[in-house]
Amino acid sequence: MSTSYRYLLLLRMIPRYPRKIDTATIATLLERDGMTVHRRSIQRDLEKLSQSFAIICDDQHKPYGWSWTVDAPSLDIPTMSPTAALAYRMVADFMSDMFPKDIYDQLKAHFRYANTLLSQIDKNTLKEWPDKVRTLGRSQPLLPPSIPAEVFAVVSDSLLEGKRFQVVYQKRGEREPVSWTINPLGIVLHDRLITLVCTVGNYRQRKDIRQLQLHRIKTAIPLDEPALSPEWFTLDEYIAGGAFSYNIGEGTVRLKAIFEHDAAIHLEETALSEDQQLTDRGDGTVLVEATVADTRQLRWWLLGFGGRVEVLEPQGLREELKDHAVKMMSRYT
Repeated sequence: MSTSYRYLLLLRMIPRYPRKIDTATIATLLERDGMTVHRRSIQRDLEKLSQSFAIICDDQHKPYGWSWTVDAPSLDIPTMSPTAALAYRMVADFMSDMFPKDIYDQLKAHFRYANTLLSQIDKNTLKEWPDKVRTLGRSQPLLPPSIPAEVFAVVSDSLLEGKRFQVVYQKRGEREPVSWTINPLGIVLHDRLITLVCTVGNYRQRKDIRQLQLHRIKTAIPLDEPALSPEWFTLDEYIAGGAFSYNIGEGTVRLKAIFEHDAAIHLEETALSEDQQLTDRGDGTVLVEATVADTRQLRWWLLGFGGRVEVLEPQGLREELKDHAVKMMSRYT
């Protein structure tokens, strides 16, 4: 850690009189941020700084401490603490896809400075933290599709500013692309895909809400027109309503299924629902009962267990999975 940077941190820590801070507290705060500085060194630093800045030491009343004088001019020191640098690094690693391009570009300098700062601190605690944390999903990892930078820039900026934009969109399974005027409502990151929630043209009813995959947008042109944003729409309510759960039925079903014991263990810690019931059948299997949403995700989840689960109810779901099993059997025989 450079001496000049340590001086900046010290100046930021010092409160205005009559409050004060002692060298022991400063040493503790620096230690928390991964920097070990002896109290005597801190005292020497403060004495040197007091020759150029309006800081004083109260050595008459215990506990002794340092303060800015009452009439000291305000000093705005735009530095970054090591803990803030760690936060910037984590944001860059795990949340970069969530920012509009212009804002992300403005943050790049902070990300670079954060990396430089973390590489200079004395202790390894903070600098090694980003290498010790990862986020993983339970589904098969897939490579994200490519999204043209100019497309993402138009989409994110238009969403941020509440403006419409024009797209040429390639529907899946269609040979010819379509041209639409888009009213952006939100962006959702889901299974390595970035989905735009929107309406098209002058439509803004609940039934008109669409989901467009950003990688299928061929071109995007910003428009200087306000987007039509329904007052009743919120992204959280839209998601909570099952928009990304791929609903099959109208609501919920009462699932009853027999799991092999090892396959059901995780349900003891991460339940399917608030009313979940687990019954040990005494033969190495567990009866699982829960009220769940009737979705494609439910089917994918159950099929992932293969022969380690047998669905008893509802009868329709049992028949569906039975048909899948028969088809799979025919593929492998």
